[in-house]
Amino acid sequence: MRNKLIIISILLILIIISYIYISFIIINSYSKVQEKYNNVYNINYLSKLDSQEFILADADNYIKNMTVYDLYARKVKDSNEYINKIIHGCKDFTQEQKDKLNRCIYKAQDYFNNGYTWNISQIDYIYEEGFPHTRGTIIFLSPTVINYNDDELTKTLIHESIHIYQRFNKKEVNDYLLKHGIQISRKKGTDEKDKLIRANPDLDDYIYMDDKGNEMIAYYNSEKPNGIGDIYLTDLLNEHPYEKMAYDIADNYYKSLLMKYKDV
Repeated sequence: MRNKLIIISILLILIIISYIYISFIIINSYSKVQEKYNNVYNINYLSKLDSQEFILADADNYIKNMTVYDLYARKVKDSNEYINKIIHGCKDFTQEQKDKLNRCIYKAQDYFNNGYTWNISQIDYIYEEGFPHTRGTIIFLSPTVINYNDDELTKTLIHESIHIYQRFNKKEVNDYLLKHGIQISRKKGTDEKDKLIRANPDLDDYIYMDDKGNEMIAYYNSEKPNGIGDIYLTDLLNEHPYEKMAYDIADNYYKSLLMKYKDV
C-alpha cells in the first residue's frame, strides 16, 4: 500500500512538473511571437511616466498655445492647471490592452503604413475629453477608445496614423489636397473671428478652401464653450482637409470590411 502511494505521489509530481514546463514553453513562445511582431511593426507603448513627462514638457507648445476659449472649454483657468490635471490621467497599459492593440495595429499598418513607429500613449477622458489625437509621433488613446471593437479600433488607428504622416510629409499631402480641389485660403489669425478656432493638434496653421470655395474650419459657438465639442460645424470632414483626408482613407478601410461581411 505504501509503495502504491509513493508511485502515485511521484506520478503527480511528474504531471505537475510537465504542466509547468509546457506552460513555460507556451508563454515563452507567445512572448517571442509578440516580440517578433512588435519589431516588424515597430510598436512602442509609453508608460505612465513616459506620458507624464511628455505632457509636462509640452515640447510642441500645444497646450501653451491654447487660447482663453480653448482653456474655458476644457474647464481650466490656464495651461498649467490643464497640464496638472492631465498628468493624473496618464495610465500604464495592461497586457490585455497591448494584445488587443497589437492585433489592430497589424491590420492598420497592413492597410496604411505611414513609415513611423507606433508610439501609443493612454490617458483618460480628462485629456481632450478622451478624443483620440496625435502629437509628434505619438497617438493618444483613452481607455474608452481602446475598448472599441476591433474593427472600430483599427479604423481609429488608421485615422491617427494618417495624421502623423501628414505632419512629416507636407509635399505629398499638399499634392493629395490639390488633387481633390482643396487649397490654402489664408493663415490662421488673420481674421478677428479666428480667436474662436478650436485647438486641434492634428492640424496645421492654415485655413483651407474646399472645391466649392468654402473655408474648412471649426469655430466655438461662443466665447464660453461648454466643451471641446461645442463648435459650429455641420460635418466633421469640414473642420480641416487633414481631418477629411484621414476620415476618407479610414472610412474606405471600414467600407472594405463591410463588403467582406456582406459577401460572407
